[in-house]
Amino acid sequence: MKTYVIGAGGVGSHLLPSLCLLIGPEEVVVIDGDILEKHNLNRQLFQDTDIGRKKAEALAQRYGCEAIPKWYSFGMMEQQKTDILICCCDNNPARVAVLNACDFEGCSAVIAANETLSSEAYVYQPEWRGTNLDPRVSDPEMVNDRTGDPRAAAIGCTGEAQERNRQLVSANMMAAALALHLYVVHFIESRKLDSETLQHLPSKLIQNMTRSESFKSIITTTQQTTMEERTANE
Repeated sequence: MKTYVIGAGGVGSHLLPSLCLLIGPEEVVVIDGDILEKHNLNRQLFQDTDIGRKKAEALAQRYGCEAIPKWYSFGMMEQQKTDILICCCDNNPARVAVLNACDFEGCSAVIAANETLSSEAYVYQPEWRGTNLDPRVSDPEMVNDRTGDPRAAAIGCTGEAQERNRQLVSANMMAAALALHLYVVHFIESRKLDSETLQHLPSKLIQNMTRSESFKSIITTTQQTTMEERTANE
């Protein structure tokens, strides 16, 4: 079993240190083809000496994990069914590529995302394909969205955006925390749980400035998966 962190930017750079502590760096692979620029430093966990380096290589050297310094794409590598893909990219093409890889290879994923004042993370299992828990069903527009970052105006991609939106760094951290929580619940703690308890695990977590929401998956007798029983705290 390997865990692949796809995207080493604002969310991925916050998630990776804790993940390496949690399961051991030898089980972690970070994937990103981006090069660190100076304006990334005010919202991503890098150092001045990393400027000009591939983000994946800089983080892998620091935390002792493996790096693949390339942009992720569907089919770029063979996955095992026990592998977990944690998608920390800020664009739909990468997310769809991860979902397609899960369907083809039989592996699972956690996908994290954030805007300026909100963060979310959700789990995807290949047996959920075509159900309400498949984001390509609940958000069909993502499949044909080819833009590099459809939320760029909201979340910003540059140091200048961070200057205007200081809270962006906290949204990155929150998305990483939500993703890591779902990872622990579904892929570590779930091994200790009975079938009844498994039905009550959260499949999606959302946090914004005034509201926390948790969704859980329900497997019915017909094996159709739905997202039900939203729990919200304001």
